[in-house]
Amino acid sequence: MRKGKWLALAVLAVGLLAGCGQTDEVDRSVSIQEETVHENSFELTPVTRGTVQQPLVLNCDYSQTVEVDLYFAVDQEIITDVYVEKGDIVEKGELLASVDVENMEKQVRELEHRLARAMLSLRQIQENKDFDLEQAEILFSYTAMSDQDKDALKEQKENIEKSYQNSLEDTADSVEMLTIRLDQAGTYLQNGYLYAPMDGVVNFLKTDLEGSVTDSTERVASLYDADSCMFISENVEAIPHIDPQEEYIIVCGLGKNQREYAVAPAYPENWGEKVYFRLLDEEYDPNIIKSGKISIITQEAEHVLCVDKEAIHTSGERYYVYLLDEEGIRRMQFVETGLWGADLVEIRDGLQEGDYVIK
Repeated sequence: MRKGKWLALAVLAVGLLAGCGQTDEVDRSVSIQEETVHENSFELTPVTRGTVQQPLVLNCDYSQTVEVDLYFAVDQEIITDVYVEKGDIVEKGELLASVDVENMEKQVRELEHRLARAMLSLRQIQENKDFDLEQAEILFSYTAMSDQDKDALKEQKENIEKSYQNSLEDTADSVEMLTIRLDQAGTYLQNGYLYAPMDGVVNFLKTDLEGSVTDSTERVASLYDADSCMFISENVEAIPHIDPQEEYIIVCGLGKNQREYAVAPAYPENWGEKVYFRLLDEEYDPNIIKSGKISIITQEAEHVLCVDKEAIHTSGERYYVYLLDEEGIRRMQFVETGLWGADLVEIRDGLQEGDYVIK
């Protein structure tokens, strides 16, 4: 609605004679201006009965809870074979990569051969000693043994033991040494192979891995368990208000890319410093679900008098709203509030159902 009035200012030109009969004329123009007055317009919102919910927002990051970094346990070996690519799904025990193991395999075969020969030699020496001791017993068994014979047999057997002692000890030492070296070579050879320690997805693979040289301190690959991807929040205040049997909605993305997905609480037995939620939707945009927000209702008041949160004002510790009276004049009305929700506020006194307040 517009109101206007015209204001006219008439200015008269007065000529005054001054000196020598000359006339100085002052001209002033007439100015006409339109003045516009706008009437204030208000958006009204009703006082109704409804449910007021007080939410607690959980900021969540989407991440793997089970992830394994893989390293070669040998140094300065050339990686000759890589059997996977980033994104591949692998099974536990599957060979992922290996170094140049041909020389190590040759060493292992040579050590195995030498150990087998040493063990055979040790067995033969032991058998020869046992045979000589047995023959000495037989030699003295043909006649009844006198004390002198017994002493002679004892001395002979001691000499046999001494004659084999050095060779037995040397050969046994060789067997032990070769066994140790073979175990070491076998371990070294085994460390030249990189196996998947679990079922999972290859989410990292070193660039130009094939042909590079191993460094036991450098990560060459990573696996994660696809079933372990979770939305993780560190807002543990929400734990008492989360029902492990309920499904919740997580809001991911911004603006036109904002999406809602269904999630469910996961691993409640492991909740402590973190809270976990499993994504239920099978179809999703991986670029959007990197983070999101979950609203957990901490308090709720049902069938209560309530009004839009934007209609409430504060004055010190008191709350008030604006009403329009019958003449359309705005007036202040103090109210007593109860539960404050995300959008609505519970009104305990000061308003009635059906009232309209200025938003």
